[in-house]
Amino acid sequence: MVYSMNTEQNHNNLSYAFLRTPDAETAALLGEIPGRWGRMPPLCRAVVVEAGRALKDAGLLENGRNMAAKGKNVGLIGGSRKGSLSTDLDFAATLSQNPKFASPALFGYTLPNIPLAEAAGHYGLVGPVYAVFDSNNPFDAARQEAKRLLQMQKDLSLMLACEFDYLDHDGQMKLFATFTTVY
Repeated sequence: MVYSMNTEQNHNNLSYAFLRTPDAETAALLGEIPGRWGRMPPLCRAVVVEAGRALKDAGLLENGRNMAAKGKNVGLIGGSRKGSLSTDLDFAATLSQNPKFASPALFGYTLPNIPLAEAAGHYGLVGPVYAVFDSNNPFDAARQEAKRLLQMQKDLSLMLACEFDYLDHDGQMKLFATFTTVY
């Protein structure tokens, strides 16, 4: 049977995602600060941290954060309305100033699956990791995809499903990172 645990996370204060150096609470959750933290866009930071929070809430971060090393085959499906659009636009702005000075740090984050891949690398998630797009309910689309994968791939221990976006919401940029654990 496939079901979702009630571990949904939607922290209204994702201010840590805008810090070049994580605060003490975020650093403790991460265990080790990812080497690329300083150049990650806010969306990527939020996905890495909130994936860890979901794993912690499920009791899976005890005795280390690497799920694969613990013998757990965990995947991550992210549902999004706009994917990496905010980073794409930031990169395009550097490109338009002068192509020679386009930001290589931003270029590496111009694909929607990159925040998910960063989280997967940090927590040893070796199951399926990819983004799905849904303009109406990306969180539900990700949960449904996670359930489908669990039914198809019997070697999966569990899946994380999330909604992740950094988009214009009523004239203001809003960061979203909501996670659940699907068994």
